[in-house]
Amino acid sequence: MPTVTAWTNRLGNRSNNQDRCLLLERPWGTLLVVADGMGGHARGELAAQTAIDSLRRSFLSCPGPICAPQAFLEQALNHAHLEVFDTGNAQQPPLRPRTTCVACLVSGAQAWWAHLGDSRLYLIRDARVLSRTRDHTPVEEMVQNGLLTDRALRNHPLRNTVSRCLGGEPGLPKITFGDATLRAGDTLLLCSDGLWAALDESRLCDLPQQPEALGARLNQLADEADLASYPHSDNISLAALRWLAPESPPTPSPEADAVPPRAPPAEPADPVQRAIADIHRAMLDYAGEMKK
Repeated sequence: MPTVTAWTNRLGNRSNNQDRCLLLERPWGTLLVVADGMGGHARGELAAQTAIDSLRRSFLSCPGPICAPQAFLEQALNHAHLEVFDTGNAQQPPLRPRTTCVACLVSGAQAWWAHLGDSRLYLIRDARVLSRTRDHTPVEEMVQNGLLTDRALRNHPLRNTVSRCLGGEPGLPKITFGDATLRAGDTLLLCSDGLWAALDESRLCDLPQQPEALGARLNQLADEADLASYPHSDNISLAALRWLAPESPPTPSPEADAVPPRAPPAEPADPVQRAIADIHRAMLDYAGEMKK
């Protein structure tokens, strides 16, 4: 694929890094993911790592181009959600770890993304934001209703209150999706709130024209965000893809969308929670069978 990719991560002024990044490239497509373990809940880093591991397995299990990208992202994120729940429930004592997540699949000149929480995706074209995901937070709703500006959102006391995530409770979360056709020079930037809350949007759009300089620019942005918010700097994660030129999309194969069966998870101790989780797993397995 005619792309350049890069990613970076910073601890910030924190004792624990709860951010995780994933960047996987195959001849027919690329998957980018940023997960930010939620503070205020136990073991956010466990939730983020479990989600990343689950999404990696889902993507690598696909033998070829994916013919239904949104359906793939939905099923893969639902599997990741249940794995985060099961992993937390298997701890002693049981925990309810949570993580935000934004994932983007690029195949040919098409990009599809999905997200939960306040980790973001920006589509940057001609040095401006063409599109971005909208956070699942009360303050984002205030922005959408004209009660708060984007700039004021970054410092609002309720900024970190997230309404959707992976993990926590066994019920499947509501995922938000988006897609776009890429043009030469477009950049997809995925990041945790440690970046976007610290820097103006104009700084995120200030990207080099030379594709080979993308990685260095991501490192510079991470350093700027760390310095701008110090001594309260959060974990900072970025993953980016620069689209260089269009090409004919690869021919999809129906079997490529299937997410592999999950290993038998630890059973929840609560019978009601166990029943709910079993129902959701059955729904996912049924959806996978219907797509074959």
